[in-house]
Amino acid sequence: MAVNTIDAKMLAKMFLAGAKNLESKKEWINELNVFPVPDGDTGTNMTLTIMSAAKDVAAMNANNDLDMKSLAKAISSGSLRGARGNSGVILSQLFRGFTKAIRDYDTIDIPLLAEACEKAVETAYKAVMKPKEGTILTVAKSASLKARELADAGETDLEKYIGDIIERADYVLSQTPEMLPVLKQAGVVDSGGQGLMQVLKGAYDGYLGKEITFTAEKPAASRTVTGAANDEIDTADIKFGYCTEFIIMTSRAFTHEDEKEFKAFLSSIGDSIVCVADDELVKVHVHTNDPGLAIQKALTYGQLTSMKIDNMREEHHERLFKDAQK
Repeated sequence: MAVNTIDAKMLAKMFLAGAKNLESKKEWINELNVFPVPDGDTGTNMTLTIMSAAKDVAAMNANNDLDMKSLAKAISSGSLRGARGNSGVILSQLFRGFTKAIRDYDTIDIPLLAEACEKAVETAYKAVMKPKEGTILTVAKSASLKARELADAGETDLEKYIGDIIERADYVLSQTPEMLPVLKQAGVVDSGGQGLMQVLKGAYDGYLGKEITFTAEKPAASRTVTGAANDEIDTADIKFGYCTEFIIMTSRAFTHEDEKEFKAFLSSIGDSIVCVADDELVKVHVHTNDPGLAIQKALTYGQLTSMKIDNMREEHHERLFKDAQK
């Protein structure tokens, strides 16, 4: 008889399988990356994000030290601390919302899974200052809506339930070029959305108990960016040149007013803003032409750690050079 609940051991197995599947596809996902800026690192950033949590989960799994609460904390905290890039921070927030809904239960059934998917999407949308449809957020939302629809219809077969959710999300991913002109221009689906799909598909394989052999091959039906398509996406489109990320270790409570004030400041100097407060940590991601201003302001709230500044125009040029070599 099929098991229609997921316990902590199974969830850990699914999470690790999702992480490995994403890691094996990261270069392919990098090639799809044209939005919000064509810097070719979405797959790498999402992989670094999930692997930060996967290390802790794997250690807990090896020690048979698994219960839902500690697993939820490892996934949520690990992914936030390791979050890189726009899509990586959003992925960490999907995990954060999901784990918040399931952490007080021993097992996850279909109604709880639907609730956790909704909490995941709500948390991720809240973290992004200007949510854009046609991205990882849209793909996650489509999965959540299907999860709720099937749960409310009385679906009882968990295997079929997860499979149907993935099928719907995959279809919505295929429609992202119709939602974002830059994707249509390049002939690609959204890279962050594709990254999320690889996590979900890997997790599903883990649930099914498949012998998982991860390869870095591109799925047969994928569309990839050609050098010609990339050439059309010029660095002139990169309005703010430095991807700036850091964690604030707050010296006092980071209030809702602090968050509003800091987000307003970041909006005045850049875009692609994600700002997430969690316990004594605030994770910040912004694209700006003056990283120093973001850092100076952040220092008024506490000490900084995990600082990273990337020149996205330079990354785009390097990517074009690699494409030309190919």
